Amino acid sequence: MDYPQEIIKSIAGEIGMGMICFLNVDTIETGSVPCESYDTYCNGGPDDIYREVYDKIDQWEHCIRIEPLGAREFFKIMEDFIEDVIPASDIFKDILSMSIYGRHPFHNFKFLVETSPYRQDWFAFKQQQLEIYVRNFLESESEEE
Repeated sequence: MDYPQEIIKSIAGEIGMGMICFLNVDTIETGSVPCESYDTYCNGGPDDIYREVYDKIDQWEHCIRIEPLGAREFFKIMEDFIEDVIPASDIFKDILSMSIYGRHPFHNFKFLVETSPYRQDWFAFKQQQLEIYVRNFLESESEEE
């Protein structure tokens, strides 16, 4: 099934913020909750803040759950950004590369990129990669049905 680009973009944005996103395949409606909230809900704990979302999702007959990227997948996006976006002639490429192979790679990367001229490039690249991930995930889910 082909999903509208705005739905893919929306889901990518949600999982990019660490949310679990649910897609109603029949109506193309979405709902999102933080990972921690979902864990609490699944273990029978109360989560009144997102109760409306859970009640809505529980009513959906055909629902796909899309999780945020794991650390390895997100690390790969950071590596690809360094490799594909930053010119080899820019010393920042070496600085950023070294920062992700030491302690606290995600923190280091975020700090350096967000204070660099590549900040907007990073946001655009990350969004593009997340959209590719969501599109591929949804295609694989459609093939399994």
